[in-house]
Parts: sequence; C-alpha cells; structure tokens
Amino acid sequence: MTGVQKVYQDMKKFFQPLWPGEDKPLVLGEGKSESPVLMLIGEAPGETEVAKGRPFVGKAGKNLDEFLLLAGLNREEIFVSNAVKIRPTEVGPTGRYRNRAPNQEELSLFIPWLLREIEAVRPKALATLGNVPLKALTNAKITIGNCHGTWLQSAAGVPLFALYHPASVIYRRALAPVYEQDVMTLARELKNL
Repeated sequence: MTGVQKVYQDMKKFFQPLWPGEDKPLVLGEGKSESPVLMLIGEAPGETEVAKGRPFVGKAGKNLDEFLLLAGLNREEIFVSNAVKIRPTEVGPTGRYRNRAPNQEELSLFIPWLLREIEAVRPKALATLGNVPLKALTNAKITIGNCHGTWLQSAAGVPLFALYHPASVIYRRALAPVYEQDVMTLARELKNL
C-alpha cells in the first residue's frame, strides 16, 4: 500500500459516518502518486467527476487536458486532486442541484486531509487551480487575480504556483491568453526543479 492509499483509506473511514443518508462520495486524486514533478489541486469535484469517480473529467477537465498538452505534461506524470473531495451543491433556480464553492465547514474538514495527501505524494511543486485551493494552502488573504503566474510558499512546505481554474476560461474567454502564458511559465520553470 502506498502512502497516499493509506491516507485515502483513513479518509474514507473518517468521512463515511459524517453524512448518514446523504450520497456524498469522495472523489480522490489520481496520477503519479510518488514524487511527481507536479501536483495540481483544484477546488472540488463537479457532477461529472462524482459520476465517474475521477477528478477533472468534466468541462474543466477538457481545459485541463489542453493545459497539460500546452505544458508538455501528461496525467500519468503528475498527480491531480482537489482541496475538497466531495461535490458541494446548492439548489438552483430550476430546482436542480448545481455546483457551488466549498464553504468554510467543508474546507475545515478537508484541509488537514489535503495536507496529509500532499505529504504522502511528495510532489516537487504544487499548482493551485483557482482561489479555493490557493487560499487553503497559503492561509493568505490573496486572490488569484493578484498572484496568478507566480510562485508562493504553501502551508505544506512545497513551492506553489498559482493558476486560474481551468473553468475560468470557459466563463471568461478573455483570460485564455493570460492562462496560456501562466501555463507556459510553469512548464518552463518545472524543468529547473
């Protein structure tokens, strides 16, 4: 059993009794689980991710795949996970469940597990995708708009590169060139790690 598998086993035991009667499956990380050059950390799984049991396989996942192609990386070489491992939802105006950002309670529950996961995976660098994982791992009152494309120190003790979330390009096409430039900067600098 690898270190991250042990963390996930412990995590499942911890979370299983927390939401009796509710269907809140954990979507765990995947990829190279032992000392990858990069660990990508998103916000939380969405509907498609829960259905498939894998992180970043929905619309944002398509953008992530383009990001990896642009950076010259493939998913097998890195580790992909989320700060929160359940899908945070709310009821929308149509009466259907929709995604929402994780709340403080969810973040408080999952951040200690995220830190254990990072410690077990031992990546050379982290890249946060959006504000939620950025704030979760820096404990700072910063936003992605202020620090995208830069290196920061993470609470996990691993260098952290701040990126916009891949979904942001879906909703704000004007971010695409900025996002691409940040990805290219990260790819170039990963070669020096």
